[in-house]
Amino acid sequence: MRARTRVAALVLALVAGSSLAGCASQPSAGSSAEPPVVTSYADYPAYDTPQEIVDAADVVARVTVLDTSVVDDKPEVSTDGDPRTNPQAGLDDPQDVPGVVVTIADARVDEVVKGDVAVGDVIQVAQLGGLYRGVRYEEAETTPFDVGGSYVLLMADHGPGVPYDLLHPVQAMYTVDDGSDDLQPVAPDNDVAVDSVSDLDELAQ
Repeated sequence: MRARTRVAALVLALVAGSSLAGCASQPSAGSSAEPPVVTSYADYPAYDTPQEIVDAADVVARVTVLDTSVVDDKPEVSTDGDPRTNPQAGLDDPQDVPGVVVTIADARVDEVVKGDVAVGDVIQVAQLGGLYRGVRYEEAETTPFDVGGSYVLLMADHGPGVPYDLLHPVQAMYTVDDGSDDLQPVAPDNDVAVDSVSDLDELAQ
């Protein structure tokens, strides 16, 4: 059975609640225009301090992205229960719930700050969005991985066979130059950013 990613479950309620905003029309035949874009808005937990997000992370590691692939992830859903707490309750068929486009990165672990991974391991990390069947799906706060890019990630572990994912698309992702200790947040509004890998090491002790 195909492993389910948590990011698909994370956005599932938003999909059911029609919180997807599509923009741009299909390009005409022969056009070299950019693909149409569908933007989603996921409700990630936010953290108040650097210590809080480091404590919440199962794995904190410096990685190099080796490759990426895009899948249409079909979350496992339940149609039982109270519609006020389960947006899928009452659906005639679980297949009525649409899939979520997810990019899966194969990433080599280059340095471990925290967690049960080892240098040299190749792990999978999931992000919402990706180019799928001619449409580009984007999550509003997510910065997609670049193949060959070096990152420091704060991740959640969901068990064997399930990709890791970021605790937060802004607060849990940094770029880092090879051989450097200095971190660059992927977004300027990361209000719990730290300056270096050494700072993360201290927080993880």
